[in-house]
Amino acid sequence: MTIESSGIRLPRSDATLSLDAIREDYRVAYLSRRASLVGRREVLAGNATFGVFGDGKELPGLAMARAFRAGDWRSGYYRDQTFLIASGMLTLRGFFGQLYGATDIAADPASGGRQMNNHFASRLLDDAGRYRPQISTKNSSADVSCMAGWMPRLLGLAYTSKLVRQNPLLQQVMSEFSENGNEVAFGSIGDASTSEGHFWETLNAAAVLQVPVMLTVYDDGFGISVPTELQTVKASISDARRLSTPVRQLATIN
Repeated sequence: MTIESSGIRLPRSDATLSLDAIREDYRVAYLSRRASLVGRREVLAGNATFGVFGDGKELPGLAMARAFRAGDWRSGYYRDQTFLIASGMLTLRGFFGQLYGATDIAADPASGGRQMNNHFASRLLDDAGRYRPQISTKNSSADVSCMAGWMPRLLGLAYTSKLVRQNPLLQQVMSEFSENGNEVAFGSIGDASTSEGHFWETLNAAAVLQVPVMLTVYDDGFGISVPTELQTVKASISDARRLSTPVRQLATIN
């Protein structure tokens, strides 16, 4: 890696990060990790009833946030806190507001205490009940607790962008919600949850429909304390395309 006056140039890349940007990324990653550690301590001490946190996911969260733009949408899961903090959709006050079940919207803008902690969302309506112009904000759909349940929504958000892009009439009537269909839907999921049918159906449909989806699969190694090799063929979603038993042998067995 070479250091230049404009910042640090990464190897095999044209991307350049200034020293200030690197410091800011480090600050966000550190705050997010400390929030996870303090939050887990609060749960174990009985001050909060439940806790799911995003420690260990800081770097991919920062990377996604750098690509995430105003008008884009997120449909992910509860390990995304660094992504949300780095993109400006979550504050530490909101993080702990959810943890303690605060019913004040100012303390927990995501749901006002109606969701589990680390279930994120952006507010789509203003105080008068009108839709906010979503093309000028970074947006997150409300998280769901059932594993992979957010994947069909990810597909729907991406498909909306494609439909708007292809239809000039929709571009006119949805001008506050889409900028000519140029939005990207960002999704995230743990590797254990990729065993769910919602994941496979969404991935297949996204490929068939050719919609703008950016999907991150976190390599956790476990799903609800169960090792990945007991849930996913080849113990890896990346290697699952290769059957552990040859197709010809399966035909013989059957």
